[in-house]
Amino acid sequence: MGGAEDYSAHLAAVRAATEDALARSEAAGHPFAGIVFHSGCGILYHADDQEAPFRAVPHFKRWVPLVGPGHALVYPRGGEPTLWLYRPISFWEQPHPLPAHPAFEQLTVREVQEPDVLLKELGQLPGYAYVGNDEEFADALGIPEEACEPQPLMSVLDWHRATKTPYEVECLRGAGELAGHGHAAVRAGVAEGLSERQLHQRYLEAIGALAHETPYPNIVCWDEASAVLHYTAKRRGAPSPGHSFLIDAGAEINGYASDITRSYVRPGAPAGFRELAERMYALQDELVQAVGPGKAFVDLHELSYRGVGQILCDLGVLTVSPEEAYARDLTFAFYPHGLGHHLGLQVHDVGGLQTRPEEELGERPERFPHLRTVRPVEAGQVITVEPGLYFIEPLLAPYRAAQDPAFDWGRVDELAPCGGVRVEDDVHVTAEGRENLTRPFVVATASPK
Repeated sequence: MGGAEDYSAHLAAVRAATEDALARSEAAGHPFAGIVFHSGCGILYHADDQEAPFRAVPHFKRWVPLVGPGHALVYPRGGEPTLWLYRPISFWEQPHPLPAHPAFEQLTVREVQEPDVLLKELGQLPGYAYVGNDEEFADALGIPEEACEPQPLMSVLDWHRATKTPYEVECLRGAGELAGHGHAAVRAGVAEGLSERQLHQRYLEAIGALAHETPYPNIVCWDEASAVLHYTAKRRGAPSPGHSFLIDAGAEINGYASDITRSYVRPGAPAGFRELAERMYALQDELVQAVGPGKAFVDLHELSYRGVGQILCDLGVLTVSPEEAYARDLTFAFYPHGLGHHLGLQVHDVGGLQTRPEEELGERPERFPHLRTVRPVEAGQVITVEPGLYFIEPLLAPYRAAQDPAFDWGRVDELAPCGGVRVEDDVHVTAEGRENLTRPFVVATASPK
């Protein structure tokens, strides 16, 4: 996924972004002779000798999609990068196989088998910045603590990551296609009424991955568990009553992630919940069509917020007008998260909370404090569009205790056992508008058949 020509252009873009970061960092009073991008070191579980599943440092992965710790890419300012492969020989463990990727033809590559050899070959680099999670490695290179991921440098690197190259878009498209196999397998299993754990295993089998190889823990939930936004329990037993189901699961290609959510309604569910789900699919489609360059993401979120409020009022869950529901922020009790986020080397990718390259974080609107992006929508970005509507008792409890007449509590109690609905696609912003990277591979319907 992502051919040699696309990767060559991608490499040029990453180099340009790195040079811009170095120039802006120098202008801010932090000059560097280059950057050491490190894949990172493993992390042990507390009081244990076992390592947690390893994830390479994303800024390193933007250069090359290598799995495993200890690799380094050294970029001298104005010069040519060198990729150092750490390939230990040990009877305890086996190095990860190298992927078939054009990086190994287009980068200068050196291979070492011992950490000490790598440090010796690199020598002292006190004028360099370090990007990674191993300060001991940086210290061994003579890089001081203040040069480890300094904010003036990192903010610019993060900013550029939000604009995807054609190579990156193809990787994200491929990740969506791979996830599509898993979603199809799960949709069929939902019609059969399989358990959460069985459906999770079906998904992994369909995409050919182990659990730690997915970009985030799969959310696979029946009924009321759909109202737990990051539910990961995966119950063993058959669903009861098995009226509603939600899956939020992605896949990874060359280090780039997909992030896709579907909600299904089975026979026996309250008619009102089926209508709610169908309305949410329609709203999500409207929101995707509203994406385009020059749009303010905050405005898109407000559009989704008002849309969810309209559904709640139309279905009689809220007894007030949509205008009053918005003015009183009643929708927040049912839709507490943002419309979406940037997607790339990380599921919640960096750069979305910046409004300019030198800025670490912009300000979220007071009304919507949970937004993951406030950045204007621009061509080249890939964002998720994922409105949700849930019956979350901890958020409803204060209104229930006060018996707020703006809520039809009988209607709430009728629909709450079904949990909630979320629909999520990955959207590439183009100069002309948008491209839905998900819909070619994952059906968008509330029916599991």
